Amino acid sequence: MAKRLAGSQGQSTWSKPVVQIATAGVTIGIALIVIATSIVHGFQSEVKELVVGFGSDIQVLNGDWRDQKIIRSKKVEQDLLSLSNVKSVYPFYTSPGIVESKSGLKGVVLKGMNLETSNGMLEKFLLEGRVPRFDGKDSVVLSLELAQRLELKLHDPLTIYLVGGPTGIRPRSMVLGGIYRTGLIEYDEEFMFVPTQAIQSTAGWGLDLQLVLNENTVEARAFGGNRSPKISWREVTPDGKVRPLGWRSKGAHPLSEVKANSVMAIAESRDLDFNLLPDTAWLSRRMGEWKVVPSGSGWDKAASGYEIYLEDGVDLWTSEAEIYAALPLGLVTETVTQQAPEMFAWLGMLDLNVEIIIGLMVLISIINMTSALLILILERRPMIGMLKALGMSDGQVLRVFIWQAARILGQGFWMGNVLGFSIVYVQEATGWVGLNPEAYYLSEVPVQLNAGFLVGVELLIFVLCVAMMFFPALASTRIRPADALRMNR
Repeated sequence: MAKRLAGSQGQSTWSKPVVQIATAGVTIGIALIVIATSIVHGFQSEVKELVVGFGSDIQVLNGDWRDQKIIRSKKVEQDLLSLSNVKSVYPFYTSPGIVESKSGLKGVVLKGMNLETSNGMLEKFLLEGRVPRFDGKDSVVLSLELAQRLELKLHDPLTIYLVGGPTGIRPRSMVLGGIYRTGLIEYDEEFMFVPTQAIQSTAGWGLDLQLVLNENTVEARAFGGNRSPKISWREVTPDGKVRPLGWRSKGAHPLSEVKANSVMAIAESRDLDFNLLPDTAWLSRRMGEWKVVPSGSGWDKAASGYEIYLEDGVDLWTSEAEIYAALPLGLVTETVTQQAPEMFAWLGMLDLNVEIIIGLMVLISIINMTSALLILILERRPMIGMLKALGMSDGQVLRVFIWQAARILGQGFWMGNVLGFSIVYVQEATGWVGLNPEAYYLSEVPVQLNAGFLVGVELLIFVLCVAMMFFPALASTRIRPADALRMNR
């Protein structure tokens, strides 16, 4: 009966516009819900991706705030990669600094980059130049905002001042090798990317011991501390025994005194205020000739911490607990929400906007449907009286009009989804609605459809709206057959 009443033969000329208005109201409401949720989820996803790009999902740091470094360990890195929720693990290097050009200077956060670090975000948002190899060369990457503020162009010279460590502030001459822009102004104006070695050598993480050969003598020179490091000399016999040579820390030493074919020099810091890692250098004698064996610097073993990127869709806090349990004593974890609490507080507030929009659309749909159903019941008074006179109960009449309301709602939901999904698709494909990135962080309105969320929300709204139609449908139970039939004479 509800299907027949909803058909063209069951609609009179004056109730049909009312039903169409109610259907249009439901259609617009559902379309707005689809668009609003897609925009909010798009904003949250895009902004979170940008924030994570600057700092990862989870960072592993030293638990001692006085020592802003960790000693890298292959075992720890392998243990972290073996966790099911972890997608990748990279070391990271950061330091406070100042960048200066001819037109001014600006305080920044220097982030070191090399072949081991995560460079994907930089490659994605690079506007000019290229991502440098970061192999110790003097090329850096600035954001477009910083480059404009400092009046710098590609390949222009600049000076960076690295702050920290026992050496205090150290200037380095660099060249602008690339310009990037993510649209996240707070981060673009803060982060500058430099070769990792520039940070490692001045951050006070470790010593650099170098051996200088001059004919038949060797001299050790150590760098990285305020005070002259203590240098110990050892000779290593072929059977693996280590014997002290008794040489002084300073000056050249005759290699003719060495009986073994290997010499080891160890530099240890005397700076009590800085926990500088020691460095070891080697000499090897082959075919009667001594040669220096490259072994790297002490600071090569250290980093600011680890950046951990998680698999898509995993729970952040559960993953953090698993990662923390896999770490050795002394290391701690910090999630991206702890690194940027103000940003994620703002993103969380967007959910309130969606809830308000959904509530208003539900309220409008219920009001429209209530008005339409009351008019339909008023129009069908003679029919209701006839049905009751033939023996139909009030409950059966009630169900007829609730089913009719459900059919109208269903049509509105279907048309609303078609309209909403079409607008979202056009925006995703073309980006025709733009934004001011200085105010909204993004240059165009982002959209992201969350099918599971929309299905759950729309199902809940549909059930709620149909349930609320019970109250206006009660008006049909108050119609008496005798009065209704009398009107039909």
